[in-house]
Amino acid sequence: MNHNDYMSLPYDLSGSRSKNRFRRELLWGVSKMLDLMEEDRDFTMVFDYVCDVEVHFENGYDFYQIKAHGINTSAYTSKSLTKKASPGAEGSIVGKLYILNNLESKEINLFLVTNTPYSCDRVKIDEEIRCFDSFPDKKIIEDALCEELGITDTNLSNMFYIYTHMNLKDPKYEIQGKIVISFEKIKKCEPQNPIALCRLIFDTVNDKACYEFSAEDYETIIHTKGITRDEFNKFLDCHAVNEKTGIKQTQDYINTIDSISVQRAYRKALTKLLTIMPNNRILMGLENEISTYLIRQKELGNIESVSCMLAEVFHERFPLEYEDADKMVFYFIIIYKFEEGAYDNENDI
Repeated sequence: MNHNDYMSLPYDLSGSRSKNRFRRELLWGVSKMLDLMEEDRDFTMVFDYVCDVEVHFENGYDFYQIKAHGINTSAYTSKSLTKKASPGAEGSIVGKLYILNNLESKEINLFLVTNTPYSCDRVKIDEEIRCFDSFPDKKIIEDALCEELGITDTNLSNMFYIYTHMNLKDPKYEIQGKIVISFEKIKKCEPQNPIALCRLIFDTVNDKACYEFSAEDYETIIHTKGITRDEFNKFLDCHAVNEKTGIKQTQDYINTIDSISVQRAYRKALTKLLTIMPNNRILMGLENEISTYLIRQKELGNIESVSCMLAEVFHERFPLEYEDADKMVFYFIIIYKFEEGAYDNENDI
């Protein structure tokens, strides 16, 4: 699929540069990603580039703009949706969303997600999802969009208002519960360590959303801002019962380290590795070499001595972008996988 047209869309990295991170829109994105994992459809989810949350499919894109409000907030109206926040603002709520609707060769769907209902003539519309094209006062929105964007015609048939009952003000614990429930549906078992799994997902999404630099090509955007279905599935596999991944043991070992700064560096490295290991040919090749090396050893000591031994042999084999913490955590994972018997079916050496 050619994504050159996507690269022409206006992007907004101001959210990525925000000081107050792990925002609620990211948590809603995690919830949406869990829904997609239960469907038999390939996808990549991108955070905070063109829109708050984006789902990239083979033949198109779904863009989600998330707006959360307090309990006593007034319902949205055609006026509030089409009014700029201030005279110098870039655009109205619907204007900034509708401007993404200009890719003729792709299937585009636009969504405004909010915990506030829509009101027309003082009658609240609180359906879970409704197309803007069916709003009684859609003419007001169409006219406002034409004026704001300098266009002569609009099409609201692919623009939807999602009224969600999800707790967008404080959704973290709700999402943690959904992760466990979805995990059981997808993997047919309970996660070994639900808290660690949630932390892994939250930290990865946060890192993706916080990446604050623009990109010249689509592949860079996916690598720095996106999570593919395969990558997310790898996160789940790492916490499935009976999977010999070495992840839980590595996490447990990191938790025993006295130095807070080392713990922090290793946790960051673990998150990075779990994201890239599934599809990284260099790391796959290194894992094969390291596991073969371990199999050939007649005697192995504890985790510290074995990881130091591997560092002496393999440290210089990594590309320059890998830091010492990345390499050490990579060794830990392989050592624990070796200890679990993950490589027992390899060729007898």
